[in-house]
Amino acid sequence: MHPTKTKLRLDGRWSLEELSEATKDYTQLYGFAYSLLPDLPSARREEIDHIYGKFPWRGGYSTVNFFNQLFHKIPPKLRPEVQRIQYASPGFIELTELLLVAVTVAAIVKAVCSAINSAHDTYRKIQKGSVEQELSKINLTKEQLDLSQRQLTFCEGASKSLVAMFALTEAQEQLLDQNVQGNQAMKLKILLSVFRRVEPLAKRQTEGKLRVTGEESDGI
Repeated sequence: MHPTKTKLRLDGRWSLEELSEATKDYTQLYGFAYSLLPDLPSARREEIDHIYGKFPWRGGYSTVNFFNQLFHKIPPKLRPEVQRIQYASPGFIELTELLLVAVTVAAIVKAVCSAINSAHDTYRKIQKGSVEQELSKINLTKEQLDLSQRQLTFCEGASKSLVAMFALTEAQEQLLDQNVQGNQAMKLKILLSVFRRVEPLAKRQTEGKLRVTGEESDGI
């Protein structure tokens, strides 16, 4: 649990808005990946469990605050911190961050990048199904969820597709299930919101503008 120097590779022309959006998506994915680390201190795990269970997931308020609060539960010294920026072709942003978390973020982005078109189609299909299943009307903070078998089956199948899309390991999925306390509708909504943060990074990686490596900096 010690920060390591890593690099985000850049190429081509970037507007300030693009760079802001990319780094925001990256930090929010970093918070999600941190929440899937094994062997976190028990106090930190309890705080993360609380964040997972506190939002109703009935709109944008839940999504934005979920990712922001996860990120800010990371000790400040373990959050990504900029060491150097070189804007060129190619260029880079050198960071200090937890290598295991950076590797997880890079693996998720790479997995979506490898099948970007089919990944988007899968997301759209699941999002449409969520509307048809009326999942947006369910308050997920209720202690007893009244999900029909049809809704439960949909959530389980859709979550399985997204877990495979992100190439999450079995251990990471088990931690996710632990974090949501077996709430399949919550798990699905979180995974859908994760995709919305991964896809823009994967598109830029496909275009050659960005490469999320998860590799230690070579110091150059």
